[in-house]
Amino acid sequence: MSTNSIHTQADNYDVAICGGGLAGLSLALQMKQTLPERSVVLIDRLARPLPESTFKVGESSTEAGSYYLSEVLNLSDYFKTTHLSKLGLRFFFGGSMERFQDRPEYGISQFPVVPSYNMDRGMLENDLRQFAEKAGLEVIEGCNVQEIELADGDERHEVIYEREEDGSVGRLRAHWVVDAMGRRRYLQKKLGLTKDQVQRCSAAWFRLEGRIDVGDLVPQTETEWHQRVPDGIRYYSTNHLMGAGYWVWIIPLASGNTSIGIVALHDVHPFEEYNTYERAFKWLQQHESLFASYIEGREPLDFRCMRRYSYSSKQVFSDQRWACVGDAGVFSDPLYSPALDFIAMSNSFTTEMIKRDFEDKLDPQMVMNFNQTILALNETITPAIQIGYPLFSHPVVMAAKVLWDTAAGWALLAPQIFNAIYTDHDTSEEVRKAKSGYFFLTQRMQQLFIDWANKAPSRCSYEFVNYLQIPFLRDLRARNLQPGKTSEEIIADQIANMERLEEFAQVLFLVALEDTMPEYLERFSSPVWLNAWRISLNENIWERSGLFQPVSPPRDLSSLQEQIRGLFQFAPC
Repeated sequence: MSTNSIHTQADNYDVAICGGGLAGLSLALQMKQTLPERSVVLIDRLARPLPESTFKVGESSTEAGSYYLSEVLNLSDYFKTTHLSKLGLRFFFGGSMERFQDRPEYGISQFPVVPSYNMDRGMLENDLRQFAEKAGLEVIEGCNVQEIELADGDERHEVIYEREEDGSVGRLRAHWVVDAMGRRRYLQKKLGLTKDQVQRCSAAWFRLEGRIDVGDLVPQTETEWHQRVPDGIRYYSTNHLMGAGYWVWIIPLASGNTSIGIVALHDVHPFEEYNTYERAFKWLQQHESLFASYIEGREPLDFRCMRRYSYSSKQVFSDQRWACVGDAGVFSDPLYSPALDFIAMSNSFTTEMIKRDFEDKLDPQMVMNFNQTILALNETITPAIQIGYPLFSHPVVMAAKVLWDTAAGWALLAPQIFNAIYTDHDTSEEVRKAKSGYFFLTQRMQQLFIDWANKAPSRCSYEFVNYLQIPFLRDLRARNLQPGKTSEEIIADQIANMERLEEFAQVLFLVALEDTMPEYLERFSSPVWLNAWRISLNENIWERSGLFQPVSPPRDLSSLQEQIRGLFQFAPC
């Protein structure tokens, strides 16, 4: 139910959600589906009629985030009919090469069974508001939140808001209050909880009318290039043009428009070089000249930019009955499209806390664990992505890094969202134990990629890595992107996943060694089994660091070695 009336006396609700973007609306819908008896109000500055196409960034979703929207919120049919199925992430390395078809390509050639979507955010948020209202949500529109007064003990929090139309003031009280007001980060700033990460990157983005298809950058006479991804379906990928210190996204939208963005390491590409559309187009002419020529003459529908976008927080949930979700909580690097994953987890945590609170079962330790999960995930993902920006001009290293990051995401994060195990304390603790070695393993891997790029003599190359044709990744995806598993099955999967990642780390090390230091290969003759937590391209520390002292019984790497090495071509020494 929508209301445009202003309340002179405070109304009382169980839950007040401040902000009506994707995070706030999806939380409201999840709340009404999970706890239909609870009164939920959402306050937002936008009033209807909302435009069908609204300019918002964050159109690409992962499989896990799509599962949240489709299955947890019961919107599967809606997404299948209204938004565009996504043909995975696709990367074109090499910067502004003369011939686009010569750029090394990383992607897939057919739609996977488990879907993800390229979402038109304007359409989605317009529709979500209607879905949530039908489920019983009350919406107060056209109002800006001015103050959130947090109460002590069991007293209700108070929200004070102002109508944009006439400046009149209203207020309401709620047992729980949720900040979903995006980068305004009202509660974080009010409570002194802001925690900026090392802010290395900035972004600018705009929409163009019509279809912008990377396939148009390659002449139709290049039949081999066009046929390796059939029927021109590269268009449906979240496409990335990669160069030294930057990436450019190209995302199709169901409205028929195309979202385009520039994301760059500001030490290499100062923000001032692309912080207006005119500057951004000149920047594209310099760094992605073929693409710039392709879009030249088109007028942008809109333009926005964001300096140094990443941030974290000291806290996002409290047993004092408040929460921060979406961009009001944390903002990670967008390269792998993780924003909706964070929304899925934060919203589910918030719903679980509110549910338990009304059952008088809210445990402060559980709230602390929920905080640690979100904050640790953000502070692991963003640095791991951003160390890669200087490596974007090294296609082989980046193919290996994306393979590693993808495998880790499917193995360790996706199963939690597909099975919502992060709200089950006992299961999540066992899962945490099973994957406890991952943090130090991935630290070692990220350093390997850095050292590999610094050493690479370009002996190794490839034309197209079709990552879902790799049996290892295909099997990892099939096993982990499944709902409905028991706690025992999930824990067993996590143990097996860590074993697979231990094997994968060793195989990627051997590929890096063959590419950069082939003279040392004889020290790693078959069968090979190493301490994956000690891999390094510094041969001087191999012995004393314990590389040749495995921490687990040996397993056969031959099949995985054949799969991964077979992706690349090696020039003679």
